[in-house]
Amino acid sequence: MEYQQIAEILNDLSTINRERAKAYEEASFLNFIFNLELRGSFALLANQSRQNSFALRQQLEQLQSNHPGLKKPLPQLTFGDLFNQWKEMGVSFSGPNIYDMLKSSEQGEEAIQVIYSRAIEQLPAGELQYMLENQLRGLHTSHSIVKGILNQPQKMPQKMKKSS
Repeated sequence: MEYQQIAEILNDLSTINRERAKAYEEASFLNFIFNLELRGSFALLANQSRQNSFALRQQLEQLQSNHPGLKKPLPQLTFGDLFNQWKEMGVSFSGPNIYDMLKSSEQGEEAIQVIYSRAIEQLPAGELQYMLENQLRGLHTSHSIVKGILNQPQKMPQKMKKSS
């Protein structure tokens, strides 16, 4: 596989993870959810994406150092097919109330898994593909966490204060 294609995949996934992290941070803090368990879950999901993004950026930097003639400055300002597909999915990780926010988050978790699966299919077998498969397994767990909260309405917090 060509260097540019791999760099595009890494850049897109890193950007998607940063967007996911930001969305979960906003869901937790800007909406002032009065439930520490839910806030903690959102913080963990945001942290997972920050870690994924960091690992992807490291791989991208390593790839660029192995191809010095093709080096591009970070961050890259153009995006590829995977990022465009992600944007077309209309993922928001938000909503006017907790239930809608969780439903949107569930859809977001499903969407990011689709994007990761497409990325894995495009890559040759090897260390990079293995790393993405591990990240995808973590995203499956995240989806289960969100789904678990949705499936326990008695544990779902009822109060949510609008941000000022």
